[in-house]
Amino acid sequence: MTTITVTSELDVAGKYDTLIQQSLSGNSAYIRAKETVQELVDSGSLDEAQKAEVLSNILGSMVTSITSSSMSAAIQWANTEKEIELKKLELGKQLDVLDKDILVKDAQAKQVTNATRLAKVESRRVYGAAVFVGEDISSIDETGKVVKDIALIVAQTTKAATEDSLLTQKIAESHAAVHKIVADTYVNYGNYSYTGLTGGGVSTVTKNHGTFKTLSDTQKDIAIEQAKGYTYNAWANALTGSASMLGTAIAAEYAEFGAAQTGGILLQTVLDTATNLKNATTTTDDAVPAA
Repeated sequence: MTTITVTSELDVAGKYDTLIQQSLSGNSAYIRAKETVQELVDSGSLDEAQKAEVLSNILGSMVTSITSSSMSAAIQWANTEKEIELKKLELGKQLDVLDKDILVKDAQAKQVTNATRLAKVESRRVYGAAVFVGEDISSIDETGKVVKDIALIVAQTTKAATEDSLLTQKIAESHAAVHKIVADTYVNYGNYSYTGLTGGGVSTVTKNHGTFKTLSDTQKDIAIEQAKGYTYNAWANALTGSASMLGTAIAAEYAEFGAAQTGGILLQTVLDTATNLKNATTTTDDAVPAA
């Protein structure tokens, strides 16, 4: 930083005194005029009265002019010096400003350099390294974020297409499953109407499939026939056993066929068993034993 000291005072008096001394001493016009007058007096060309008049008119006028000019010159001189000092102060301030500007320019240059480096780093990170031919880009490698983002978008698009295809397939599978459930339900149970659906179940079930023979109806018929078979076998075995007992009693001449007699009881048992066996082979839902 440039340091310049400037005083606040105008040294007019000192300069005025210097100018007066220079104007009234040595080989100045005033001294030479004064010496010329004295020579004229000494040579008798002027008497004392004329000398006094000359000194009064000429030298008095010279003194007045010299003092006035000296004062004006002193003021101008002091003003000029002050202007020079102020100009030096202004130049000093301008030098300080230039120094600051240089520091600012250096900082700006460093900032631009850092910004350029960051821009290059960001460009490399986002777009990858590029090869230039003149002002044109000839190639870019695949290390940048943009390339990775594009690859990710392509992968996501492919995945979305695959998921869409998979979703379509799942929908078709759902349709097939629903169709199977409906078809299986109809084949197994037919078409029914339900009313009174509550937490405790339904109150009314109405068959709506007409003469269509459902699997449940077929299984019911098969169960009835199986029950008939079991009953038939049971009564057939019972008839065989009771008939064998009756035959044994007759062969042993032990059976008597009167009321409440052993032969009569065995014979009635055989007749009842035969009746129940006949009922088990009919088309009724149940093989109900005879009373």
